[in-house]
Amino acid sequence: MKRLLLLSVFGLILTASIPAYSKTYDLILIHGITNKHQWSDSFLDKAASIWGSGNVYCIYTNSSTRVWTRVINGRTIYFCGENDYTAGDGTIAVQSGLMRTKILKLQASYGLSAKFNIIAHSMGGLVSRHYIKTYPYTVAGLVTLGTPHQGSPLADSAKYMAFFLEAKDAAYQLTPNYVKNTFNPAYPASGAPLADSGKIYTIAGDGDGWDCWGWGGELQIGWDILTTIYWRDSDGAVASGDEQISGATFIGKFWDYDHMDLVRNASVASLAAQYLR
Repeated sequence: MKRLLLLSVFGLILTASIPAYSKTYDLILIHGITNKHQWSDSFLDKAASIWGSGNVYCIYTNSSTRVWTRVINGRTIYFCGENDYTAGDGTIAVQSGLMRTKILKLQASYGLSAKFNIIAHSMGGLVSRHYIKTYPYTVAGLVTLGTPHQGSPLADSAKYMAFFLEAKDAAYQLTPNYVKNTFNPAYPASGAPLADSGKIYTIAGDGDGWDCWGWGGELQIGWDILTTIYWRDSDGAVASGDEQISGATFIGKFWDYDHMDLVRNASVASLAAQYLR
């Protein structure tokens, strides 16, 4: 039975008719660079409440293939890999390959559907686009949260990237020059080979210097750099507009959520769910 969802998102009024516990495809969550900004229990709980127990899978792009579970409000969520800062430090291609290994394991032994949805944060959105092109017609829909689809000038800033020294390979591939001139032409959002006429959607945040912090103050520094040097508004990591790309549908901006807030708030999961089957 379908229900009508009315969602107010800081000035956005969105209506959608979505099935409760009847999504066609399971959901995979992919984190960003070095997994510094981790999915909150609130976000996970909302995703599991929509997709149902046992249908949400978090993948960490490190070498571990350990599968473990958590139960939140009576619903089981699967995890593959280690939820630490060793995840997300490789190149886009390396992380995409790690995704593939873990997805095959989850499909073989833990019930992950043959085709699936992805919600991806930050660099995870680029990794997911690489996965879609490399393993065509396996992903039914992708929603990216604060993904630098045009790169981020912060990746050129030594002051900012000091927070990600252990992830130099990943950081280089977030520069505007690399994303715009190398990655996007090779892995375009337009015409991406998604399953069953699926689509790519983008969501943005917007922070202010006084309330951006992040994992260890990197969003405060990022907001200052993007504001004072580049004269651009941002979520503390990605400049406004750079989270969008031709071929993907922009579905909303959370004006009071910084880059990390996008993986911490249940309202973001609710919005993304409206566009995934």
